[in-house]
Amino acid sequence: MGAAVSQHCQRYVLPGGLRVLVAPMPHTRSVTVALFFGTGSRYEAPPEQGIAHLVEHMLFKGSRRYASAQRISESIEGVGGILNAATDKELTVYYAKVASRHAEMALDLLADMVQAPIFEAAELEKEKRVVLEELGLAQDAPGEWVHQMLAELLWPEQPLGWEIAGTPATVHAQTRDSLLDYVRRGYGPANTVLMVAGDADPQRVAEQAEVLFPQAGAPPPPWLPARVANGQPRLAAQVRDTEQAYLCLGGPALSRVDPDRYALRLANAVLGDGMSSRLFLEVRERLGLAYDVQSYVNAFFDTGALVVTAGVEPEQMLPALDALLVQVDKLRQTPVSETELRKVKEYVKGRTVLGLEDSASVASWYATQELLTPELLSPDEVMERIEAVTAEDVLKVARRVFTPHWLNLALIGPQADEAALQARLRLA
Repeated sequence: MGAAVSQHCQRYVLPGGLRVLVAPMPHTRSVTVALFFGTGSRYEAPPEQGIAHLVEHMLFKGSRRYASAQRISESIEGVGGILNAATDKELTVYYAKVASRHAEMALDLLADMVQAPIFEAAELEKEKRVVLEELGLAQDAPGEWVHQMLAELLWPEQPLGWEIAGTPATVHAQTRDSLLDYVRRGYGPANTVLMVAGDADPQRVAEQAEVLFPQAGAPPPPWLPARVANGQPRLAAQVRDTEQAYLCLGGPALSRVDPDRYALRLANAVLGDGMSSRLFLEVRERLGLAYDVQSYVNAFFDTGALVVTAGVEPEQMLPALDALLVQVDKLRQTPVSETELRKVKEYVKGRTVLGLEDSASVASWYATQELLTPELLSPDEVMERIEAVTAEDVLKVARRVFTPHWLNLALIGPQADEAALQARLRLA
């Protein structure tokens, strides 16, 4: 068991392939203990859509040494801690945040949850109903569901475009055996990162991990390359009796390892990240065409997306879409000024610092990189790369991303003149 030591994080690789990362934060009296797995909804076959999310739910229902949901929750809440989990497209995480003197108990609990789940049949049937209620709530929230509609436009009939929670049919189809098989193939030690951030002794964490985790297991599962639906601008609309119309405009962007990703992050900040972005100041403040307007970037192994979203009055859909596209086109036509570039650099760097104030955020920072990227960068190293971006870099990446292939629109609202909206999906 060797350790690679940096100023910010110590890294160990155990004989079975488990990676242990410890980020000491001696000024804290708490610790976040987290297990990150390099698997998620992207790794699902069509008949098992939603299984990653269902497994996440079921791991809280009981394990070999923590035999019930109550026993699991009371173990952490009984010491004032927080226990939670999340499933994404390419990543699943289970974490506990506790006072540092309870760190070993938290790790013992998480290890047993993921390695020895009971998956009791009656609990599985109950949890299927909970998951389907969650799916229904997402569909009932148009401001959220419109993003799923856009994902289906960008990656049709493939895992990146599927709803993480699955479908009623695929959720109902899962069995105890299918869940156990998913855990076996996705939760092996070579596909796992144990991340501990906070008031922790790195050597002690590594020693406990070596006792708790197996020396062998399944290799990391494969994933299929994304098939981006390039071609003519595409549109998906749902007519619903809503007060607002929800627009989601976007298309393919860059992978998480693309050399231009830092320039894209700044381009996105210029366009629509924050209340001083161009979209907010122009579309909301000056034109009054949207109450909520912003943009964001998603990145995956081999693709990504840049998305502009707005909530508008239904009768303002067409002028609002025009205004959004004007700002997109401006970003690809004219270099940002040095003043604006300096502003967004400070904004992005400041948000990076603020986002790393607690141990859970630090844990996510390092473990996500360890599983999903070839580099393990400190916050300072990322900020150096952001600082190195030029106005020409921002212009270049804007021209690279904002092409006719990018012009896809998802819409939920009380009306939808699809022909008129489709006709407006163009760049100058």
